[in-house]
Amino acid sequence: MKSAFLWQYAFDYFPKILRKVPTTLSIVLAATILGIILGVIIAFLRLEKVPILNILCKLFVSFSRGTPILIQMFVVYYALPALFAAIGIHLYRWEKIYYLYITYGLNTGAYFSEIFRSAILSVPKSQMDAAAAVGMTKFNAYFRIIIPQSIIIAIPSVGAMIAALLQDSSLGFAFGIIDVIGQVNVVGTRSTRILEGYFDAAIIFSVLTIVIEKLFGFIESKTRYQKLVSKQ
Repeated sequence: MKSAFLWQYAFDYFPKILRKVPTTLSIVLAATILGIILGVIIAFLRLEKVPILNILCKLFVSFSRGTPILIQMFVVYYALPALFAAIGIHLYRWEKIYYLYITYGLNTGAYFSEIFRSAILSVPKSQMDAAAAVGMTKFNAYFRIIIPQSIIIAIPSVGAMIAALLQDSSLGFAFGIIDVIGQVNVVGTRSTRILEGYFDAAIIFSVLTIVIEKLFGFIESKTRYQKLVSKQ
């Protein structure tokens, strides 16, 4: 009788699957950078209630949060080249992973925008009024008073979002990207032993998630400590 799980295959697969960790991390890193930039822009447009743009931002956030990421992947993959082709820019030679970066960046940006907006709103309005009373411009008040405090508030949610992004990045295989999960399917198909590969992937994702959680926990404790010291 064929055994359901063989440790030998798990050990053999592990280094092969581990080699694809940089691909998975590149997706997470690119999406995080794009997401933070986009999230900050959307958050401020919504906070300032910029006409038309505020409505467009709301629609974008609703679409990104209300539809499966897999659908968003294919929307970006097919719609983006068509839109750019209309202005004479051809993206058809792009590698698929670039579309994946953009998709996850847009999706993460929608979630980050809500995190940043909530963090900024949680800072007492009286602080902005006090800044205006001493002659500070709104721009200076935001960047010298409001944003530093909102960053501290947002850190736990940002860490949780990046950990969730790491898990969601596994869908890249459905898009033809050979990342950690893609490699599991490649080595598993060759030997008809796939359970061991998913076991290895589970270990890798668990370790990476723990590292992210510990990192952001450390950052949060440091920033909160510095905040307490500054108050004394």
